[in-house]
Amino acid sequence: MMDSLKRWFAAFLLFWASLKLWQRISLFLAAFLVIAAILLLVLWGGRTSYEPLFAGLEVEDQAAIVSYLRENNLPYRLDPSANAILMPRGQVYETRLSLAQEGLPKGGSKGFELFDNASMGLSEFQQRITYVRAVEGELERTIAQMDTVDSARVSVVIPEQRLFLEQQKPSTASVLLRLRPGTTLGQNQVKSIIHLVSHSVDGLQPEDVTVVDTGGRILSDMIADSMIIYPPDGRSTVTSVQRELERQRERELESKARLMLEQVFGPGKVVVRVKVDLDFDKRSRSLVEYTPNPETGQGIPRSNQREEESYNGQGQPVGSNPGTTTNIPGYAINTQNVNSEYNKGTSTTNYEITTRKSDEVVTPGGVRRLTASVLVDGDLDEARLGELREVVSSAIGYSEARGDSLVVKGMKFSTSFADSLAEELRQERMTRIIVGVVIALVMLLLAAGAAAWWLRRRRARMAAVVLEEEGGKHVPTIQEMLTSPDLLAFQGELAVLEEQLKVYAKNNPGEVANLVNEWLSSDG
Repeated sequence: MMDSLKRWFAAFLLFWASLKLWQRISLFLAAFLVIAAILLLVLWGGRTSYEPLFAGLEVEDQAAIVSYLRENNLPYRLDPSANAILMPRGQVYETRLSLAQEGLPKGGSKGFELFDNASMGLSEFQQRITYVRAVEGELERTIAQMDTVDSARVSVVIPEQRLFLEQQKPSTASVLLRLRPGTTLGQNQVKSIIHLVSHSVDGLQPEDVTVVDTGGRILSDMIADSMIIYPPDGRSTVTSVQRELERQRERELESKARLMLEQVFGPGKVVVRVKVDLDFDKRSRSLVEYTPNPETGQGIPRSNQREEESYNGQGQPVGSNPGTTTNIPGYAINTQNVNSEYNKGTSTTNYEITTRKSDEVVTPGGVRRLTASVLVDGDLDEARLGELREVVSSAIGYSEARGDSLVVKGMKFSTSFADSLAEELRQERMTRIIVGVVIALVMLLLAAGAAAWWLRRRRARMAAVVLEEEGGKHVPTIQEMLTSPDLLAFQGELAVLEEQLKVYAKNNPGEVANLVNEWLSSDG
């Protein structure tokens, strides 16, 4: 066993000695990072994981929960950024059940538990105020259960009962909402809050409930169709919602006309502006007409009644005209031998009245007047302008009877600003490209220089190693000098040439002797 360890250790030392400096540093850093990662995993896995017990708590609820945890010696941590209390993961759910038995958290508001410890001898005013506080607390808790609501504050005003109904003031309520980050309330959600509050307070109507958020927006103005267009107080002033409806209609008409014309003239060649005046007046008209029969000038007979009386004989007729003889008591005349004749007739005709009744209700939001202007890039003749006017009028719903106005003109657009902006963008793009190319070339040159320097050093080291191995007696050949020019700088050109001549003379003594004889004969 010891021999194996020694062999392994010796092999490791040999391997370590064969490595270069940068390789040793890299291995050392890699080993350090692996050991640090293992230690972090061990420490992270061994620590206790904490989870939120409750978050978004009020100060009163935090104090009550912390007091309960301290009394029961339960570990916890506080997170001030989220107003949360953290506990170990294994104890979170059990602790929540225990706190629920204690009635915690209470949500920052007290409801009808205010009457749990009510003292004796409360006056009627105190009881009424306590009841209002309880109702407000219950409503705040209920509204805060909505997904988009972080917290709620409810204020309810219940006036005192009056003897006469005309003196009784209505109940009112206001709701302040703090929404969760990144969320909004829709119209149906606001309506549900208003109906929840109005049905929880006696005598409170939905129109007397005001809902606002912490951003200052009045959310209750959008719950009914009548409130969308008209102010809640019934004033005739123009509201911001009316202006927004007009702007929306204008943008819709402008988009229709511009997209249609850009298909012909191209993008950026058309400008369309529309001004819409919407009619928000509420009008209701009821008309009743009585018309006779056009043929007879009378109505249709509904009933006809005729009465006739006649008398012929001796004496005074019954029902004759009044006079002295009939109205003075005791005045008697002789009527026995008088022949009397009496005829009377009456006729009554009832006509059916011809009636025409119509009820007309004008819905608000119609177009009262429309004004549009269209500019086209280019010089157009009158015929082309007439065609464009006809096309645009059909697209935007132009009506001459309504008093609308439509102007279509053709003129050259100024493109100097767009051209200058495009030139600036082109120059900026070219500058970025040039800078990038220069940086790339510099980096390539630096890399090439570093590679050449490294190759030169490597060849010099190889040449030095070869010379050391040959004991300084090795003479580089022509091929070696061509492949490793650093050998000349290492040994010197004269030394290399001298060594080459020696080798040549040793290998070819005859040729060297003939060359020397020629030199001597030429000198002589």
